[in-house]
Amino acid sequence: MFTPLQYKRFSDGIVEQIVDLIKEGKLNPGDILPSEREMANQLSVSRPPLREALKTLETMGFIEVQHRRRSVVKSLADSSLRDPLARAIGDDVAMVVQFLEVRKTLESWAASQASQLVTDKEIEQLGALYRELEKDVEKNELGVENDVRFHLTIYQATHNMVLSHIAFTLLSLYHKTQRVTREVMFEGTIHKQRLLQQHYTIFETIRDRNPEKATQAILDHLNYAQDHFLRLISEK
Repeated sequence: MFTPLQYKRFSDGIVEQIVDLIKEGKLNPGDILPSEREMANQLSVSRPPLREALKTLETMGFIEVQHRRRSVVKSLADSSLRDPLARAIGDDVAMVVQFLEVRKTLESWAASQASQLVTDKEIEQLGALYRELEKDVEKNELGVENDVRFHLTIYQATHNMVLSHIAFTLLSLYHKTQRVTREVMFEGTIHKQRLLQQHYTIFETIRDRNPEKATQAILDHLNYAQDHFLRLISEK
């Protein structure tokens, strides 16, 4: 991933290279950087300038250095947008419907782009996540984590760094709304099977690189959930 540096001030070169990898989408939000030893070997530098660079990147907001010196790529979108929205949505069904409207706009475009730009590795990731969703249904589990990862993988497959970071920042909203959605809709077995089938169709259309069908598959999936919640609201 990294290339040896020829800079006099190595830490600046490390910072520049990692920022470029983030901007190019080769490092995505949540990605864990290699160990210090591995990075130092790849960059052909010693540990001190590498640690200086990592501190600079953390100060700049590009990474978070966690326990045991594990460095994780952060979302570039500000959490000040995410956190208040997550609290506002809560378990409010009407707010969940509004969030689904936003998702339809973002994800229909993302599905179209992903179907044209998706790599073989990303297709494998989507397929593996679909199989995890199958297991969740078999175990009668909500499968919120795998559902969120499935949809975020579609965003990342657009290779649009800005959209990927925005989607990652909204991760807590996805968790919140997906938990509400699945808790409500999983009360009936038919919803579980239909939602699972919809995820397979989304995967299939992106795998087959069909932008029109991928867009429609996402809209069918999100409209299905939205219609269900609109019925709940009308019955109250």
